[in-house]
Amino acid sequence: MPTSPLIPDLAEQAPPGPLLLAFSGGLDSSLLLQLLVEAGLGPRLRVVHINHQLQPDSANWAAHCEQRVAGLALPFRVVTVTVDTDKGIEAGARQARYQALFADARHDGATVITAHHRDDQAETLLLRLLRGAGVQGLAAMGALDHRQGTTLWRPLLDLPRSALERSARERGLQWQEDPSNQDQRLRRNYLRHSILPALRQRWRGADEILARTARHMSDASELLDERAQEDADACGVNGQQFPLAGLAALRPARQRNLLRWWLHRQGASAPSAAVLAELLALQDAAEDSQARVEWGHWAVRLFRGALYLLPREALAPWQGTLSWPQGAPPPSLPFWQLSPTAGEGGISLMRPPGDLTLRPFTGGTRLLRNGMHQRIKELWRAAGVPPWQRHQWPLVYRGETLVSVPLVGVADGEEADQCEEWFLLPHSR
Repeated sequence: MPTSPLIPDLAEQAPPGPLLLAFSGGLDSSLLLQLLVEAGLGPRLRVVHINHQLQPDSANWAAHCEQRVAGLALPFRVVTVTVDTDKGIEAGARQARYQALFADARHDGATVITAHHRDDQAETLLLRLLRGAGVQGLAAMGALDHRQGTTLWRPLLDLPRSALERSARERGLQWQEDPSNQDQRLRRNYLRHSILPALRQRWRGADEILARTARHMSDASELLDERAQEDADACGVNGQQFPLAGLAALRPARQRNLLRWWLHRQGASAPSAAVLAELLALQDAAEDSQARVEWGHWAVRLFRGALYLLPREALAPWQGTLSWPQGAPPPSLPFWQLSPTAGEGGISLMRPPGDLTLRPFTGGTRLLRNGMHQRIKELWRAAGVPPWQRHQWPLVYRGETLVSVPLVGVADGEEADQCEEWFLLPHSR
């Protein structure tokens, strides 16, 4: 007997373009994989399994996933990650998983699909409530989110797990149960197995009530985002740069809202109340201060009256020498990429002809320009280049002679019309 579609308009809900399903091999993602294929989305779909290396038989688990997807003739790959457990296994695994998924999705602009359902939403809301989250945090998960330049789609979010299991059994699907899901030392599992069953016994429809609260918080969050956008326009906030001059005109609540919005828009993890207070205190820093605030994998630097957000590892200076032969594509740099098109915020770099090398900046380096040996440090300082970027941008040499400097131009004796223009662009976070 044919099974009825669990989500009749699933194909219409799907965002345009390529689709990337995060596939664990458990009940939820196994059913979602089947539903996507039934909806005719297979030609746009590829499947990724993230191996967190946290279980002794994780390799066998990945093999099971591969076998399941092979039966549907869909593209499949396993991505193995290393989990940073400094802030707990759950948080570390989640961060590693999403980093891997977003990195894969950026190759072709794919939408990442996860199999979160209504029970997951209830757990997420309670976890965030117990962490003291604000309105944005209590909005929990959205059916359609945008993070780090990638669209995230959760088509099962309004459905309870019981409906998913019933539908999976109707379809004769097989799945694996992750043994770690029974470990109540993990906070989410404790809520799932000890707290939520008690709430359901005492309050009928507890999961739907919690999901409704998350929807109310989502509405409120949208209004806060709209106000933040208005304040950002008024204060001149632009991408990674946050000028502090206009912040003092806002009430403290709007200052906090604007900072949270800016950090979220740039893909940073949510700061604690203490970190947010440190960021606001930078308004009182000295004009020439280069103060910084760090949390998790992120850092905010103060430079010339503006805040700059960047991954902490991006503060490290680049070291080494890279070859760039004539006619070859540019070499890969740690924090920046060389592109033939400007893109947003591209920094011009003129490439003279010949076999060249790229080397890091050092404090005393000079460029022969306009008949004078000019210090690169002073040229970049005058142009407003932040100190950490000066140690990441490459200088271009022919042999031992410096021939080109980003944002500055070429040395005397180089013919501009013989040069190719390239652009330094920051790697996507």
